[in-house]
Amino acid sequence: MHRVMTPCTAQRWQLPARTLFRTQTHSRTFSSLSLITRAQDNTGSLDKDSDNNNSEDKTAVDGWERTIDGLPDYTAEPRGRAKGVEWKLRAKGRNFVDFCRIKVSGGQGGDGCVSFHREKFVAFGQPNGGNGGRGGNVIFEASSNETSLQHIPHTGSAPRGVHGKGSLMHGHAGKDLIIKVPMGTIIREVPSPEKEKDDEEELFHGSLELGETEAKDKEMSKRWVLYPRLANSLTALPDGKVNYFEEAQAWVAEEDRIVEARRAAMSKKPLLLDVNEHTEDGTQFMIGRGGGGGYGNPHFLTTQNRAPKYATRGREGQTRWLTLELKTIADAGLVGLPNAGKSTFLQAVSNAHPAIAPYPFTTLNPYIGTVDYSDSYQVKVADIPGLIRGAHMNVGLGHSFLRHVERSKVLVYVIDIAAEFGIKRKVKGVDDWTPEEDLEQDETNESGSLKSSQDEDPNAINAEYSQPFEDWKTLLDELEAYQPGLTRRPSMIIANKADVTEVAPKNLRLFQKLVHDEWAKRRVANSSSSSSSANDDYDIKIVPVSAKYKKNIVKVTSILREIVEAEKAKESAAAARKEQREREEEDEALAFKATRRNIMNNSQNE
Repeated sequence: MHRVMTPCTAQRWQLPARTLFRTQTHSRTFSSLSLITRAQDNTGSLDKDSDNNNSEDKTAVDGWERTIDGLPDYTAEPRGRAKGVEWKLRAKGRNFVDFCRIKVSGGQGGDGCVSFHREKFVAFGQPNGGNGGRGGNVIFEASSNETSLQHIPHTGSAPRGVHGKGSLMHGHAGKDLIIKVPMGTIIREVPSPEKEKDDEEELFHGSLELGETEAKDKEMSKRWVLYPRLANSLTALPDGKVNYFEEAQAWVAEEDRIVEARRAAMSKKPLLLDVNEHTEDGTQFMIGRGGGGGYGNPHFLTTQNRAPKYATRGREGQTRWLTLELKTIADAGLVGLPNAGKSTFLQAVSNAHPAIAPYPFTTLNPYIGTVDYSDSYQVKVADIPGLIRGAHMNVGLGHSFLRHVERSKVLVYVIDIAAEFGIKRKVKGVDDWTPEEDLEQDETNESGSLKSSQDEDPNAINAEYSQPFEDWKTLLDELEAYQPGLTRRPSMIIANKADVTEVAPKNLRLFQKLVHDEWAKRRVANSSSSSSSANDDYDIKIVPVSAKYKKNIVKVTSILREIVEAEKAKESAAAARKEQREREEEDEALAFKATRRNIMNNSQNE
């Protein structure tokens, strides 16, 4: 029977009838009463907590506590919405994964079969056991449809081969395990952390005293498949009878030695693969080879040994520990401090829809948008999450963000031009500023040292100080410290938030002057160094835009296309020169071989 709660019962509980439902037989009847009551209790407790918080500390801003001067403290314990952001920063619940460590193992080969032909009127049938199938391989396939490493398992094991059967039925090979990896993935082989565990287990098992017969049987069962009741007959043979099993063991041991030597030679150099932009979609890489299948008893058939009663087991597959690091491939990368407007700009020029909010670290993983032009030309632009001071030392999520800048052909610096004119910004966790600095400044002033009126007033305006210029220098220093030479790539500057008419024009004029002076100094320093390149001779362009209102966006995309086309033309010319050089070297090698062959023929004729 169904237990149904009637509308009158709902009226007695002061609930509408539509909120109730019934379950099938042998199940409990639930209503939304408990859920509503629980929600009301939670709401009441939340109201009490909010009253207490408002009475004790009215400093919460979007979940972040305020500092002494009323600014958001991004290093304090987050709560509310900021706690959700912190949860994502700890890699919990994120759909985007750009680094992982996995273990891949090829499938074990199938075991051989010990079988003999059985037929009416046939006294002694021939051995007809089938061989085992090869284990499956682990294959990585480059895919342009994948954008994250989230789908890759921590342990990838290919299926083993099928065992052989009688009547010479060989087992089929195991199915290959194909794992798709996104473009821009770097695959590195690392030492196995299980080696120490294996050594400890061997010492533990070695300390156990096993009988001589048990030890031999255990060792033999790892490599051999024996016919029933054969173990005792192999150890107790009559005098004068040849032990063919020992000969078979010697053959298999020699083959195992050759296979192990081949595997050792292949694994001498650690695996290193780079699935870059030159890799074609669908290209496959063999990562872990499957083990060979075991031999059936016909493999050991000789003119003297007409009835071998043993077969071999399949070999273990190749095992590797790998680290996968994803570096986003894009024509241009948007680099900037938090809240500079990178995501807003990407949404203005492409069809991408990254998260946009008025608090730092809204973007937690790179977004790629495609800029479409009227002549069907496309430019891929990557929105790199905001960098902070000390990112090259892995402060915050420094390396997680900086690794995605390496693949970008063009660097686009997005600078907030709407900062307060002549005043240093002080945001803890972003500008490497702490309230203790102001306390130390006050103590120094009280000690009697002579300070100017400008130093005494922290909010005094300095007409020669530019916060946008300091932001740009911070980005340059972090990129250069992370990878020397990274800032020499073709680049441009987007002066965002130029619609703020109060301070943007003043900041823009001072910013342009300081940037051109600093760029000229860097160009002279790079030209004098031995590692100078052709990219050091161009002048960096500064374009004021308003990404929010899509003002001056066309000019930015036009300049960006010119820089990207020039960089791609350089890469194509370099690839053509490399191909021509390889072709010339191959022709020289063929000519040398032909000359050597002619000399040897002439010497033999003489």
